[in-house]
Amino acid sequence: MSKETVTILWTGGWDSTYRIVELSMRDVLIQPVYVEDEGRKSVPYERKAMKEVVKLLESKPATKATFLPVKVVKLTDIPEDPEITKAYMLFKEEADMGSQHDWLARLALQFPGMELCIEKALGEHAPCRQSINRHGKLIDTGDGYILDKENSSKELNLILGNLKLPIFDKTEKDMKRDIRKWGYKDVMSHIWFCHTPIHDKPCGLCSPCTTKMTSDMAFLLPKAARKRNIRMRAIEKRFGKKAASYYKRIVRKFSR
Repeated sequence: MSKETVTILWTGGWDSTYRIVELSMRDVLIQPVYVEDEGRKSVPYERKAMKEVVKLLESKPATKATFLPVKVVKLTDIPEDPEITKAYMLFKEEADMGSQHDWLARLALQFPGMELCIEKALGEHAPCRQSINRHGKLIDTGDGYILDKENSSKELNLILGNLKLPIFDKTEKDMKRDIRKWGYKDVMSHIWFCHTPIHDKPCGLCSPCTTKMTSDMAFLLPKAARKRNIRMRAIEKRFGKKAASYYKRIVRKFSR
């Protein structure tokens, strides 16, 4: 009997690496898919992080899965689909859904059933959850969620119909608890999430770094990055976003 193949979008970050760790303890084939945006400075760091994570996981006694080579897809090579983009614009206007959901939906046409690791979030940080609540329903598979296609709008089917959401009910607190319980903190120390690294380390200034700082994940940032982030947020609180943006530009200029 052939093994199940689990296709998963892997970014090298916390959420998708958590799922990779979870899958590694199962007797499955793991097929990671990585989207390379050539304009993003973090690409080499993400690729390095994935190699280190796989190497560590393959050495773990609890690992049962087989890792297939990462399939790299260039962002510019994902085919356009006007119907999907039109549907995406609806959710962008309603819930400020990120632009990645346009190309993710188009990518999922090539990899039906691909896992997309979106954690449990509330309010303004949960555009997918808001859109699902307004336009459809999910089915709990027992190992994540898929869209209830019959009870969801055509537009939502276009955006999420080919994707699986394996950690949609897990918070970062839940995932941290699991990682500690499983004894995989060493693996998670190799993840990469920063968009604009400084001296090959997380900057503390970009959006993903700020998210980590404000969600009890500051331990993933080096001390210098934590200090930058605290200072940046203090400047924004006192003087506004424009001043904080100026601070970021100055820091990056003198950190080259």
